[in-house]
Amino acid sequence: MQYEYCSGAVLYTEVNNIINYVLVVEIDGHCGLPKGHIELGETEIQAALREIKEETGIASNILDGFLIKIECKMKNGNIKQTTYFCAKYENQTIKYNEHELLGVKLLPFDEALLSLSYQNVKDVLIKANQYFTCTKT
Repeated sequence: MQYEYCSGAVLYTEVNNIINYVLVVEIDGHCGLPKGHIELGETEIQAALREIKEETGIASNILDGFLIKIECKMKNGNIKQTTYFCAKYENQTIKYNEHELLGVKLLPFDEALLSLSYQNVKDVLIKANQYFTCTKT
């Protein structure tokens, strides 16, 4: 069994004082968070920032204090471990990579949660939303 290592983020912005999350619609139709494989020599943070930029065109900032790792078994038998951070951006237009994605969604929490395809990614969003709620007060 081999491991694949990925990194990504719960990417958000505020619209009229409401947190909106960026979701990516992958070529296979599944909806998730921006993420991708860590390249040789990259840190998890560097990979997350690069993947966000490649997939959405957004230059973002990673926030301190949030990191979650999840694992899932791939169809090829490998185990994929993904590290998620929280990242924020302001005043930018999303320009998704049409070669990698079907589209990008910007949604408030309830709609984002319903749109995500996998429960383990929904759990990441729930924890991130709780983190934002705690840090805003």
